[in-house]
Parts: sequence; C-alpha cells; structure tokens
Amino acid sequence: MSDEKGSKGAVIGTVIGTVAAIGAGFAFGFAGMKGAAPAANQPAASSAKTAEQKPSDVRPIAPIVTNLRDPSNLFIRLEAALVLEPNTPDAAALVAKIGDDLVSYLRTVSLSELEGPTAFQYFREDLKKRSVQLGGGKVKELLLQSLVIQ
Repeated sequence: MSDEKGSKGAVIGTVIGTVAAIGAGFAFGFAGMKGAAPAANQPAASSAKTAEQKPSDVRPIAPIVTNLRDPSNLFIRLEAALVLEPNTPDAAALVAKIGDDLVSYLRTVSLSELEGPTAFQYFREDLKKRSVQLGGGKVKELLLQSLVIQ
C-alpha cells in the first residue's frame, strides 16, 4: 500500500512540474511578444540606417592550399573573401597581397591552434587582424567561406 502512495506522489509531482514548465514557457513567450511589438516598426528605421551606410565591395581571395607547420603532412585549404571600402584603388593588388600574407601565416599554424571552437575563433580573429592591418584602412572584414584540413 505504501508503494502505491509513493508512485501516486511521483505522478502528482511529475504533473505539477510539467504544468509549471508549461506555465513558465507561456510567460516567457508572452513577455517576448510584448517586446516584439515595437520591432514591427523597426524595418523603416533599419532601412534608413541602410541608406546611410556606404556600400561595400566584396572581393574573393584565390583559394589557398598549403601545409601546416605541425604536423607538416597535413594540408589546409582556405577560401575567403575581403570586404573592402567602395572604389578602393588597386583592389586586385591588395587582395593578392593579403592572400600571399595569409599563405605565409597559415604555414606557421599548427593543428593544435585550430582545435576547438575557442581556438578557431582566435584563428579567425588573427586572420582578420592581419588583413585589416595590411589593408591600410581599406579592408572592413575578412569572410571565411570554407576551411578544410586534410
């Protein structure tokens, strides 16, 4: 008889927990909807911001294939693009110069520097920083399209 009371208590506890979770979900959902109502008016404001922004020039970098520093029998293939200021003079030469620098940098990278999400994020930031510095203020962003290590 005590087993039946224990199992009934467990069932009641599960039901109460489920109802509380559903209630919390609805509360968060309605709170999110209240915050979303002003967002309906934001497209007009965001289009005004877009009109104020200068257009950008996206230039692909030729695919880079090189070996890693450690282990040297692994190869890395990187496809990326640069976001440049509009009307950048000699943009093709700048893209080629940055591509060459990225090849040199990739040859100094070891596999352990790319393992894990945090390490990969640092790697991306290093690539971007090098590109922006070499670009002399003409490079806004480095976009990674693909990265394969084989």
